[in-house]
Amino acid sequence: MGYMNGKAEGARRLAASYNITAAEAERRLEAFADAFDEVLGTDMEGSGEVYRRMAERLGLAPAEVERFMDDFQEAVETAYEEQP
Repeated sequence: MGYMNGKAEGARRLAASYNITAAEAERRLEAFADAFDEVLGTDMEGSGEVYRRMAERLGLAPAEVERFMDDFQEAVETAYEEQP
């Protein structure tokens, strides 16, 4: 497979498993990145605040976005393992 963009591949795999578009999967990942940047280095780091903010941005439940991010991590790890 050569060089793989882990974010794009993870988004593609999640789009299929969540029955959403790849663009929606990437939008969710961007919401996570934005929330993570806001919380990084604050006293809220590690408190679940990132998931709360991500959920607020997307109109989803915090547990749903946490599960999405766990699934994203697993999808990326699987994709890297499958590379020749």
